Amino acid sequence: MHLLDFGCGPGTITLDLAEHLLPDGSVVGIDNSRVVIDQARVGANEKGTQNVRFEVKSIYDTGYEPETFDAVYAHQVLQHLYEPVKALSEAKRVLKSGGICAAREVDWGTAVLWPPDERLSAFLDVYSRVAARNGGDDCAGRRLKEWFIKAEFSDLDVTTSTWAFSDQNGLKWWGEQWAERILHSELGRRALDYGIATDNDLEEISRGWLEWVDKRGAFFTFIHVE
Repeated sequence: MHLLDFGCGPGTITLDLAEHLLPDGSVVGIDNSRVVIDQARVGANEKGTQNVRFEVKSIYDTGYEPETFDAVYAHQVLQHLYEPVKALSEAKRVLKSGGICAAREVDWGTAVLWPPDERLSAFLDVYSRVAARNGGDDCAGRRLKEWFIKAEFSDLDVTTSTWAFSDQNGLKWWGEQWAERILHSELGRRALDYGIATDNDLEEISRGWLEWVDKRGAFFTFIHVE
């Protein structure tokens, strides 16, 4: 099997896919960011993975010949795109007849958390507004089937999976990563640049996540659509 990882980022999933396709399969990971592709190549070298390669390419126009790949996979990519249907159409073009295109997208609109906290409600609002300003859709999961239909795919198999954080390890991992990312990632920087939030707003949100982790009955869940 020859598989394309569409919007592979730093290649973590790509390398796992390559391992599962041994000994005869191979994977190509593409992303439009040279920085993350360089990171992915380093990761492949460190693991000694031979059946994978990473390339800087646009997922709207990959340059591959038609019907090149047996399968195309996109993990949490379409939610960030201004033209998700165009990307899926390109995936269909490079996919062999009878091949499989698989995608997974979160739907932040299904998020449920407890106990209520105005700061975490503010986080969800900031995340949604930044995604919209970026040209994406934080509720991409609910639109995934529609996008595949518009890209003229057939024989669709739609499922959902749920992420839930309830035990202390899960709460700590989830809460602490967002406490960090709201301050020190592209999400926070864009929120400031767009005038969606102030430094003080982001600091309050970060504190909210850290305090939420240790609250009695703390719980968070949302769904993904595949």
